[in-house]
Amino acid sequence: MRSPWIPVFYHKEEGKNYFYNLDEKRLVEGSYSFKSTMLTLISGTVGVVLYALLKTFIIKMTIFHLTLLSIISGIAISLIIIVTIDYFARKSIYDKNVSKEEAAIYFKEGEKQFKKNMFISFWTILLALVSTFILYTSNGEALLFFATTLFWMIPITIFALQRPFKRRKIYALYKNNQLIIKNGE
Repeated sequence: MRSPWIPVFYHKEEGKNYFYNLDEKRLVEGSYSFKSTMLTLISGTVGVVLYALLKTFIIKMTIFHLTLLSIISGIAISLIIIVTIDYFARKSIYDKNVSKEEAAIYFKEGEKQFKKNMFISFWTILLALVSTFILYTSNGEALLFFATTLFWMIPITIFALQRPFKRRKIYALYKNNQLIIKNGE
């Protein structure tokens, strides 16, 4: 990812993300206007429709190739998602700087949040592996194929968007008072 924005903390109650810009050395606030309720309703509806359509459908392909296609499809779709998000993130402009007092809170809470997210990523990788095994031992059900594809998309996307290596580095630099924050203060 080439975006200079590293996520620091997501404030769930306020619906705001806080990012550190590697190029400008600023900690800024960003917000989203997209409603998660609408996304939940749409994904639930799509899930029910797919289940109804695919619950008895069998894909006629060797199990090995079907499993491999599912993994590759999940990885490819997640890479497309990551590249798309990175493209829009590079074009994003956040003007609202965060004060040094707020920064201390956001870095502390963000590190806790980051550890939870990495734990979730670990479990989603295990879920992808289990789903792959189930698909491999199945008769080639289309529902399992699409579920396995989804389960390979989730951990890769979560992991990549967390920017774990750079994020861990900025947390360590902040703890050691070595992170430069130029917020005009």
